[in-house]
Amino acid sequence: MQTQWDRFREAVLVLAGSGSIKQRLADAYQAHLHDLMPDDLPRELRAGFADVVSSLQSGRKMGTLNPVAASVIKMSEAEAAAHARQIVALFVALGEPTAGYAASRPVSVLRAVADEDVPAFLNRA
Repeated sequence: MQTQWDRFREAVLVLAGSGSIKQRLADAYQAHLHDLMPDDLPRELRAGFADVVSSLQSGRKMGTLNPVAASVIKMSEAEAAAHARQIVALFVALGEPTAGYAASRPVSVLRAVADEDVPAFLNRA
């Protein structure tokens, strides 16, 4: 099961992809965030996400366009970019899934070596 963090991470990856900001915003929301409710998020993030949701679902279905696509078409590039930034900000605010996640990753250990231990090919630099 995907966590909220996973869903926002996937949405941010779509936002960072190629194409117009409007298309990336619509794709990110529809593919990863459309069924996430503001109440599913921590209290301090709900209002920001609710703004994004209401803006992206404010349009009416037009022909083959669903409400999200219709909403995004009506947005300016600046409005779409602002909503994309809000999604990124929400992702950052969510942080990593668990506090122990970072501690459980393997850590690379660097060590200092004396000059005589440095291989000759590195010592020439």
